Amino acid sequence: MSIANIALISLMALLYAQLSTAQPPQDINMRNVDWQTRYYGRFKLDLPKNSEDSAYYKIYNEKIDLISKNGKKDIESKTEELVGQLKQGKARGTYSRYEKTILLDNGSVLIVSKLEKLYTFNCFFLTSKNTLYRMTVSALNEADYKGAIDKMKMISNAIHFRSPQNAPPAGAFAIEAGYLKFSPQQPAESVYMGSQIAGHPGTYVSLLTQRVSQLEEPLFTRFDKQKNSGISGALSELINKTKTLRKQSRMIGALPAQEIAIMTEADGKLFYNFQLEYQGTVKSNSSPYFALEMGTHEVGSDFKSNEEALAFWDRVVNSLKPVP
Repeated sequence: MSIANIALISLMALLYAQLSTAQPPQDINMRNVDWQTRYYGRFKLDLPKNSEDSAYYKIYNEKIDLISKNGKKDIESKTEELVGQLKQGKARGTYSRYEKTILLDNGSVLIVSKLEKLYTFNCFFLTSKNTLYRMTVSALNEADYKGAIDKMKMISNAIHFRSPQNAPPAGAFAIEAGYLKFSPQQPAESVYMGSQIAGHPGTYVSLLTQRVSQLEEPLFTRFDKQKNSGISGALSELINKTKTLRKQSRMIGALPAQEIAIMTEADGKLFYNFQLEYQGTVKSNSSPYFALEMGTHEVGSDFKSNEEALAFWDRVVNSLKPVP
């Protein structure tokens, strides 16, 4: 693929050529697709079964990872190993040295290390159903130290096991094989998920949700600015081959979102970039910013037509719903 075509594909999400009023027929046969409901943060989303996804969850802007499904057995060995590495100055990703261990509720453990005036927390959160999570918080100063310990204590009491196929309880934040439910304080939350779609090797779906402190420009505004940016030359000719299939408002439950769907042809292949975005409510976990996207890898799309691609996209979008 030429450099110009690669540049074109990377710009598809922001470029505007011509607006089409065509809507996909609703009777395209997808009965052979086995869909599976998945939960990410405050939302549920259907994807074809066996689609491979990877999700990153953050609480208080720090990543939290599932590291074991046999937590009661593994927490002792993992914490002992880390303490030994910290004492020897060989712990991965930090030069800090072991300071102390703090036992939290429910069998969770917080390991504190320090380098000069800055602390690092390695926290191991154990659930009642034996799943084990880890969070690392770096560069904490003296002023943040006590408050950060209180936050770790809150998380240890808020984290619970969840079967992946089951919805989290009302007001909870879904994480991998679990959920977090805080009361009354609500921390900053975010999720980023990327999925390779089973049955469509050239297609991916991604979802980003996060609490925002201020509203950014809406999708339509950014899109129109790029359209009017005055690109010229060979790249302009390639851009003119793109087609906007949709540019419309769309409700996701009670949340007003904006949708843009673009396609182009390059080297005899079809490429799509479909986006759905909601600005979010400032400092709200129950109605956070979200951006859902479906795009095409360099190998090109295997959808047979724009209508088929849009029908598949609609099936994904229609499944996206806030969890009560």
